[in-house]
This record gives sequence, C-alpha cells and structure tokens, in this order.
Amino acid sequence: MTLDTYTPAHGPFQVNVSHDLTIADTGSATLPLTCRWPQTVTPQGFVIFCHGLGSNGREYSEFSSRLAAHGYFVVHPTFPDWIGAVARAEPELGLDPDSQDLPQWAANPMVRNRMHEILHTPHYWTKRVRIVRRILDEKDAILSRFGIADTSELPCAIAGHSFGAYTSQLMAGAEIDVPGQGTTTLRDERIRAAVLLSAQGRDQQGLREGSWDALNVPMLTVTGTLDRGAKGQNWEWKSEPFTLSPPKGKYLAVLKGGDHYLGGITRAGPQEGILEQREAVFRLTLAFLDAHLLQNKSSEAWLGLTDHQCADGLLILNQK
Repeated sequence: MTLDTYTPAHGPFQVNVSHDLTIADTGSATLPLTCRWPQTVTPQGFVIFCHGLGSNGREYSEFSSRLAAHGYFVVHPTFPDWIGAVARAEPELGLDPDSQDLPQWAANPMVRNRMHEILHTPHYWTKRVRIVRRILDEKDAILSRFGIADTSELPCAIAGHSFGAYTSQLMAGAEIDVPGQGTTTLRDERIRAAVLLSAQGRDQQGLREGSWDALNVPMLTVTGTLDRGAKGQNWEWKSEPFTLSPPKGKYLAVLKGGDHYLGGITRAGPQEGILEQREAVFRLTLAFLDAHLLQNKSSEAWLGLTDHQCADGLLILNQK
C-alpha cells in the first residue's frame, strides 16, 4: 500500500487560472487574488492558501493547480509581508521592488533580519487573519465573478506553508498571547479543515502550552526530518500542533529527509526539489481534504491505513 494507490474523490479536470481578481480592503485599498478552479464542473470545496514569509499569491502554482484539478476552488491572497511590498514600503532596505532578484532576499543579512522582525510582529499576524476573513466574507462574490453560482454551502478549508501555516492554525482555533492584548483567539467558524505545511510550535509568535487545547477542526500537519524553525527548532517542534491538539481528525506526516520546502512545493528552495516528497505532500493533502472537507468516507478510510511507508518519501503518518 503506497500513496499512489489513492483514488481522488473527483477529477482530474483541466484548470482555469486568474491573476486579475481584486476585492476591496479597508479604505480604498484592494487585495489582489490568484484563483484556480476546475473547468467544466462546479467546485466541491473552497480552499484559501496562505503563502510563506516574503512570498506572494502567485507562488505555489503547482500545488494549487493539482488541488484545482481535483475539484477545489483555490484562492491565494498576497499578504503585506510579501518582499515586494516590504521593499516598496521600506526603501531604506535598498531593494528594487520590481527586481527579478527579490526572491533571493534571504541571502541579504540586513533584509533577512528585517523580514524575521516582521515574522515576529503581531501587526502582521492579525493583518493576515483579517485578509483571510475578507476572502471568506466575499466568497460568493468571488465565485460569481467566474460564473460559479449556488455555492453558499461550499465547505471552506485553509492551508498554508511556513508563515502561512501559522495563519492557518490561528484561523483553525490556536490560541495565542498577543503583547498588549493578552490571550487572543482568532478562530473562524467557517473554516472546516486546516492544512499546516511546516508549521510552528510553542514559544514563538504567541504560541505556548495550551494554545491548541480547543483546536477541534480536522487538521493535517506536515514536516520533514530536516525541517527547521526560524530559531533553529527541529521537526519535533514543527509537529507540536498535532501532538498538543485534541484528538479526532488530526494527522501528522513526517517526510524522511524533507526540509523546510517539503520537496520543493514553493520551488524557491536551495534545491530543485524532490519529486517523491512533493507528490507525497500533494496526495496526503488531497486525501485529507477529500475526507474532512468533502466528507468522503473512502478517503477517510484510506488515511486510516497504517502502511503508508517510505516508498513515497513518507517516513510516518500518525493520526488521532
């Protein structure tokens, strides 16, 4: 029994993509969105994908397209921590906002330090959550722009990588301590399932013991044995959203030799990527969404099997 035996609930279909949609933000600001969805069929689920620190809504295209090909409408916002937005807002960093080299920001020590300050600044945490809420508020309008109607009951999930995984767990119900505000819960009841790709554990960004006690949404947490946190934490720390949350619908996948980029799902890592690992992350995510967003019983049964092993680059799949 290996990952390639999984039969998706829907698809594959051809995929439509749009980079041109915007929705209104506060004041006169607008939020750009990248959207992907299956051609010829009505989407079965609505997924908001949150990018990592410094990235933007046009990245993760392969991952997003694969989900859309199997029946999901996938929306990618671009958050204010996108390196292009930071470069434009902070010219003292010496970056050209329009440069093709911006994705290499981590190689510049001054810029890297500033971006890590942003990662640990509560304003950016809550701004991301507010943007995701705006997308949920505008879900029906977004879908209608592409001729997709009668979707008021379309179930919603959130997924994200790195900083995006932090956003995802906040929306799913992780409790944090915000300086000056105290204990804060940003749970949104419209989110029915969450995917955390290289997430965060205790003692960072307001997370601490007890943060996951009330996180009752089905959740898939994915990390790798070479995955590291912003402060050098190991994969076991990355696994804490799973290990410290209550049971029911929780899964932890650990990739053997997988680093922060999980086989290259961002296509921005120091290596070209490892196809088997990317494929494992995609198939597990799809099976999880089919099972817990679409309530597909055969998908849930497949996830419950115990012999998903290293043939697909997957070291272990735990569940509770």
